[in-house]
Amino acid sequence: MLERAALERGKAAAEDQLRASNARLEALLREVNHRVANSLQLVSAMVRMQATALDDDNARLALEDTQRRITAIAQVHRRLYTSNDVEQVDMREYLGALVDELGETWSTPAAPRTLRLAAEPIRLSTDRAVSLGVIVTELVSNACKYAYPTNGGEVRVSLHGDGDAHFRLAVEDDGIGMKADAAPTGTGVGTKLIRAMAQSLQTIVEYDTGAQSGVRATLRAALD
Repeated sequence: MLERAALERGKAAAEDQLRASNARLEALLREVNHRVANSLQLVSAMVRMQATALDDDNARLALEDTQRRITAIAQVHRRLYTSNDVEQVDMREYLGALVDELGETWSTPAAPRTLRLAAEPIRLSTDRAVSLGVIVTELVSNACKYAYPTNGGEVRVSLHGDGDAHFRLAVEDDGIGMKADAAPTGTGVGTKLIRAMAQSLQTIVEYDTGAQSGVRATLRAALD
């Protein structure tokens, strides 16, 4: 009887130590994500300051694109250190904040752009969330720049589960469209980023240009 009680006390003590260790690790991860988010925010601010100081329009636009990409990554770490889960990101909350920021960036009184999001609360690991965030940033930016070059319009982003272990992302517009055999317009950096991020998710981005106007970009990938 005494031996059994001693074993139970030892087991309870080991469980307490394990819980304490897990709590310390979570606190450490949260602090790391906080520091990463702050560092990325600082870098983003420096890039923005440099962009405003440039007279060359192409150089300024390139830095503004870089600043948006940094923001997409920083948003992930901001979500991690303010969440109870330090390893996964709620994509509905993350994309909501990201789309709001992109809307503020791209919409102007002369060319108002409306960004709409329909997303399920899918949770992805940090790395996969970063890849998807960069893809959304590039696709939305492309739509705002090239689908509506002289006027306003709407860009729709959707994220939904597709089966038990996959999700599907779509970004679409009602703009001027593009030729079926044409590559996405731009300097090429954004296209390479989309391709690289999609490869990290073990998928590809497909472009539907069959409609009379507009472009629909989609990808399907595994949840983990």
